[in-house]
Amino acid sequence: MRGWDLTTGSAKLNLALEALGQAGATVSEHWSDATYRGFQEEYLVPLEPMVKRTLDAIKRLAEELRKAERECGPD
Repeated sequence: MRGWDLTTGSAKLNLALEALGQAGATVSEHWSDATYRGFQEEYLVPLEPMVKRTLDAIKRLAEELRKAERECGPD
């Protein structure tokens, strides 16, 4: 029996990243001054690659946990 679930959290994180992108597109239609561009450069632009790397790491960890479960589980 598995005592961990990384799939749900990573799916929620991926959905949140998509929602943030959609919200950013909506906001940029109404807010396009230097302050917003600075906000984008400092917070939004670096966030996507960080989240994608995190999701990739979670996927690799889940694979390793499944492997360990198969190797250590009952026959």
